[in-house]
Amino acid sequence: MNRCLFLLALFLTACHETPRPADDTPIILISVDTLRADRVRPDLTPNIAALARDGTTYDRAYSHVPLTLPSHATILTGLLPATNGVRDNVGYAFGTKTPTLATILAANGYATGGAVSSYVLRRSTGIAHGFDFFDDDAGSGDPLDVTASRPGDRTMLVLQRWMDGVRSPKLFCFLHLYDPHAPYHAPPQFQKAGRADYDAAVAYADDTVGKFIADLKKRGLYDRAIVVLLSDHGEGLGDHGELDHGVFVYREAIQVPLIVKLPKSANAGKHVTSLAALSDVLPTILGAAHIAPPEHVDGIDLLAAKEDPNRQVDAESYYGRLHLHWHQLTSVVTANYQYIEAPASELYDLPADPTEKANVAARDRRETAALADALRKRTKPFGAPTHVDEEDQRKLASLGYISSGPLADEATYPDPKDRIRFLTMYRTAERTARAGGTLRAIPMLEEVTREAPEILDAWVLLARARPDDAIRVLTEAAKHFPDSPAVSLALADAYYRHQRYDEATGTAKEIVAQEPVLARELLAKIAMACRDLAGARKELEAALAAAPHRVSTLLSLADVQKRQGDWQNALATLDRAVGETANPVRGLQSGRGEALLQLHRGPEAEAAYRMEVERYPDDVRSWGNLAAILAAQGRRDEARATVEQAVRVNPGPEAKKMAAEVMEILR
Repeated sequence: MNRCLFLLALFLTACHETPRPADDTPIILISVDTLRADRVRPDLTPNIAALARDGTTYDRAYSHVPLTLPSHATILTGLLPATNGVRDNVGYAFGTKTPTLATILAANGYATGGAVSSYVLRRSTGIAHGFDFFDDDAGSGDPLDVTASRPGDRTMLVLQRWMDGVRSPKLFCFLHLYDPHAPYHAPPQFQKAGRADYDAAVAYADDTVGKFIADLKKRGLYDRAIVVLLSDHGEGLGDHGELDHGVFVYREAIQVPLIVKLPKSANAGKHVTSLAALSDVLPTILGAAHIAPPEHVDGIDLLAAKEDPNRQVDAESYYGRLHLHWHQLTSVVTANYQYIEAPASELYDLPADPTEKANVAARDRRETAALADALRKRTKPFGAPTHVDEEDQRKLASLGYISSGPLADEATYPDPKDRIRFLTMYRTAERTARAGGTLRAIPMLEEVTREAPEILDAWVLLARARPDDAIRVLTEAAKHFPDSPAVSLALADAYYRHQRYDEATGTAKEIVAQEPVLARELLAKIAMACRDLAGARKELEAALAAAPHRVSTLLSLADVQKRQGDWQNALATLDRAVGETANPVRGLQSGRGEALLQLHRGPEAEAAYRMEVERYPDDVRSWGNLAAILAAQGRRDEARATVEQAVRVNPGPEAKKMAAEVMEILR
């Protein structure tokens, strides 16, 4: 090569090098939960598609597990589930000694903020380790409400408020959107004719992504930022009989979108077809930011590594084993095959059969044996969950995750392929009941409990659907799950609702050691029904000893203290509840207002009631009490204006009745 051509080659090479990020390069991680890779397309996700045009798309990226918590644990640590120890959404947490993307970036001077949309990623799992700011308020603010997720656009606003106050030029933001997760919810403008509920939810999440990216551009962050968008796993949608996710490890459940946008959109529009994995996210982000990764990670830096046609990516699901007493599934994906280790092993020729409909394990015996051997050599021992909390189970149930019974002999576990139809029937019954079709759900639930009694939640839902027969249903369930706190709690509650208080008490006491909080709260309800206020107070105080920060228990204790006329301690309990939550809780301030009135602290009571109606303007009783306080202080005009405002906000008979009563006082 002559000198001129050599210099030209050097020039062209330099032009295509990835520019080194500045020391203050913002790092943005966006996780769209449950987003299938095949749903990222311009007609459905135009904003994600626009981001892809500015970055590199990894067309064959895979999750290692089709569950939210373990998948995000892998994303944030670069470690496989078997390495970081998180194998399911309940009963697992990773320790604070494990380096995470947030801890590493914080150690390098980054301000770290995250906001998540689901209870699955609650702080107590360890997922918040390393974040300066982490908002996991996925509920409604009412501690008695089991709502366990929030719309992604609200989560985005929370994260943006944190960003407004950050002064450091080095910024790491983690935004988690949950909208494509069942049960699917999307505003009407996304529910177009012929569009499936899942696709509507995907479009809704994409709209939030677009708004967030627009805000990054407005702040002057986008062009110089590393932006990574991904999903933790996909969704079954019935492709192999599973409606949602968790059990199977087929491509629809584990192939995910992965887009990496570099500063100044280096490598814009590039597509990489070699295998990538979610364990690669941490080393790739750190590599792009020129920060050394931890010494031992399972993933690779996708930007630095050469394309490897022989790479293998492992996946697993122990959900069936933990929750249904079905066999676990492990998997390995290569450039041309996916092998699934199950009681009846499966092998799929991906180029010829991308939807994995034809099992060629018998045909391609040599490939099957080689992949099975490779997978077994890499498989690590399974660690059972340390404790499955029934409160976690109850909240996760609202998201479609089912409860688990005690683990049985693994040798008896069936192949999930042979049982999935019963889980699908249960899911259909559950969604039918949620939509108001309880009577139509009952025959399905009866069939599931008869043919697949291992599905614990079917028994509980059948008991709720047939309250008059709940005791019989749950007594039968207890034969299948003799050591299950979930069944015992439900049975004790059924006894309570049928006013069989002795049996309710005996059943609840049997599980106090396993569930000291929920069992004692139920014992307190029973004591209240029996007018034993002292007994109820004793149980609630014991529950608080086990869970001292639990706001719902504090509210229940304050209610008992009020009934006992112990207003000073009731106020102290409610003030303690205020200190335990940064979010509004319905009835908390009105309860304080009532106690303050009893203690003749009128101005403070007024302030408390004002806070209650500001946060919950539909609380007519609090409006009335606020107006009455104003009237008692001689502030009659303010009292009238308060009543008028309450009626305007609540134009119904309840507010009109309250207004008439207050106006009678003012005469």
